[in-house]
Amino acid sequence: MSSTIPVSETQFEYRGKRYSRHSGGDEDVRLLTDDAPTREAFPDAIEMNDDPQDQWVELPWRVISARYTQEVTGTWHGVPVTVGERIKRGLRRGMVRVWYAGTTPDEALAAGLDGNQNDGWSTLVQPSEVDDVHVESTRHAMGSP
Repeated sequence: MSSTIPVSETQFEYRGKRYSRHSGGDEDVRLLTDDAPTREAFPDAIEMNDDPQDQWVELPWRVISARYTQEVTGTWHGVPVTVGERIKRGLRRGMVRVWYAGTTPDEALAAGLDGNQNDGWSTLVQPSEVDDVHVESTRHAMGSP
């Protein structure tokens, strides 16, 4: 598998392009950007952050055209998993958190995942360790955030 894989997340569409959600409130949403945001690319921006470690743009909800849910699944050590967030800082930067997607606690433990039946089982892994990756993206019309 590739050394980078997509992760399960919420994305929003602005001017025909999808952006991952950073954070948001009742009136606006912050979206992660690949490059330093500019006024040309984001004319509706309320605020922009061009810090290379945390680039984002804040936009009013009224300019967002759609919301997407992206679910990324695969297998790790032979068990079904959902690929969660990517670690962005520190020594584990680039790793992804995988969550057990099966139904048998013993299987999760035998595969090396940590956790319990209440909180679920997960672990941090290199993206290249996840096999049979499948990405399912669902578009939702924008109503209220």
